[in-house]
Amino acid sequence: MKGAWNGRPKVHAGAADGSGWLRGATALAVLDTALNAIDAPVFVVDLGGQVLHANTNAQTLLERDRPGVSRALAEAVAGAPAPSNDRWDLTPLRGAEQTQGFLAIMRPPHPVAVRDPLRVAGERWRLTARQTEVLRWLAHGLTNGLIAQTLGISERTVEFHLKAIFDKAGVDNRATLIVKLLEP
Repeated sequence: MKGAWNGRPKVHAGAADGSGWLRGATALAVLDTALNAIDAPVFVVDLGGQVLHANTNAQTLLERDRPGVSRALAEAVAGAPAPSNDRWDLTPLRGAEQTQGFLAIMRPPHPVAVRDPLRVAGERWRLTARQTEVLRWLAHGLTNGLIAQTLGISERTVEFHLKAIFDKAGVDNRATLIVKLLEP
C-alpha cells in the first residue's frame, strides 16, 4: 500500500524553536509516552483514516490485521454506520481551526467491569465504615502508626479495628488478609 505506515512517524526530527512548543524528536517522544499511557490501541490518523502514529498496543494490532484495522479506521473517520464506527472513540485534532486528523482510541469489545476489592470485602465481611478505612490504608502498605496518624485516631484504636477485621475475614495476619482481600 502506497504511503502505508511503517512504524515510524511521518515527521522529521528537528530542534526546539524556543517558542515553548515541542518539535521534532522531543515532541515524538512525548507523543509516544502519552499514547502508551492509554491502555488501549490508539492511533493518530489523517482525514482519510491513514495511520500517522500509533501506540504499542495499536502497533501489535496492525501487525495482526493491518488491512482490517486500516479499513475500520477509514470507515470510522468517514462516519460509516455501526458496527465499524462503534469500535472507535474519535477526537478531532485541530490545527488553525480546521480538523487535521483524529485521535482514534479503540473501545474494548465488551464493557469492562472494574472490581473494587475494598467495597466487595466490606460487604462480604460486614465491615463498618471505619474498618473499611483502616483496611484501605493497610492495603496501601501503611503501618499501624501511619494509619492512626492518617485517620486521626490512636494506634490502639487501629489495633482494635484490625483485630475486628481479622476476625471477620477469618485470618490472623496482614499478609493473609491482603491475599484474601484480592481474591475474586
